[in-house]
Amino acid sequence: MNGILLRPAALSNNHVSKRMEARRERPIIDIAHRSLLSPLDGFLEIKVTAAFKRIDVVPSARGFHIRRSLRAKPPFKTIEVFCGGGTLSAAIATSDDFELIAGIELEPKYADVWQQGHPGAVLYQADVRRIHATELPLHEVLVASIPCTSHSTLGRAKKSLAGKPETGDTGDLYLSIAEMVAHHLPSACVFENVPAFANSLACSSLAHHLQRIGYSIAETIVDPWNEWNEPQDRKRWIMVATLKPGFQIRSPRTPFTGGIGPFLDAPADSDRIEVERIAGSIEALRRHNKRHAKLGHGFGFTTINNESRRVPTIVRSYHKINIGPFVETPSGLRLLHKEEVERLMGCKIDCDHYATAIEILGQGVQTRVFREILRQLADFLKCHANVR
Repeated sequence: MNGILLRPAALSNNHVSKRMEARRERPIIDIAHRSLLSPLDGFLEIKVTAAFKRIDVVPSARGFHIRRSLRAKPPFKTIEVFCGGGTLSAAIATSDDFELIAGIELEPKYADVWQQGHPGAVLYQADVRRIHATELPLHEVLVASIPCTSHSTLGRAKKSLAGKPETGDTGDLYLSIAEMVAHHLPSACVFENVPAFANSLACSSLAHHLQRIGYSIAETIVDPWNEWNEPQDRKRWIMVATLKPGFQIRSPRTPFTGGIGPFLDAPADSDRIEVERIAGSIEALRRHNKRHAKLGHGFGFTTINNESRRVPTIVRSYHKINIGPFVETPSGLRLLHKEEVERLMGCKIDCDHYATAIEILGQGVQTRVFREILRQLADFLKCHANVR
């Protein structure tokens, strides 16, 4: 059913008035009639086109996409934008309520890891700015980990972007996401970034745009160590937009109270080799920090052991041995193993190259936290799947 074609004979009872234009009588017709438009029931928007002796009433593109999205049932077809190597994808793919059908990633080495982990999904290895919304498959959920290099505190300082992160090389990427959402109107969108993004023009512009086109917004700062029973103190901003109002992100408000011993490997003879390999870098880092400490800059690095109660944020450049946390062993300090970082993050990365795996994990999300948020979202969408 594409719409309704109305002819004069069918509208004889709908003439409510008339007016004269160019010395000709123009009838004023009321088509806002429940029975007349009943074939279009369920569409929130319609488009009316009038020509000589005919009126076409069809769903608008927005109306079509909105009804399709609101009627969607699990598994919800999901697209991930800026998917990196797959820390958030792991939360999507392990849920029966979501079907990961496509991902967009520009960096080749991350795209390779992501595609290897999700062979059934379509990969767009391209700058998101160069992908037109019509090229993407139909989907009910869009997830976007908007790059933070222009919005993080360190990124703003390095690129001299104080007060204007949107002008950085990645600061405008939210505009492309807004265009995709406006075209496809998925049932729900999930966005995440560093906490500083919450106070940016990009964040307020994105939220304002989504609300203007019909979405309700739930926004929060995720505090994993204090509220989500996670050992790593890695805060993230998150915003969930839904066509149906009422969704809220519910934090369990459970602080992490244990030690990090279960996340670390048991002591091994190989620890000594690892300690010796990075000993020079550790000593150089200590000298560097000592010089800055004399200047009052407060530089330093952290160390952890089995009794530690918290793990500082593991950054993307951790493999370069320029910042902690380092693991204390009887032989000295060593780097965290890939498997240890995977346990802390809550996912596995199918990549044997240490530096690449650490980059993916260091710029990713804590999978266990986002798995729970996606579960809450799926429950909400399923609850409203039959609502017209």
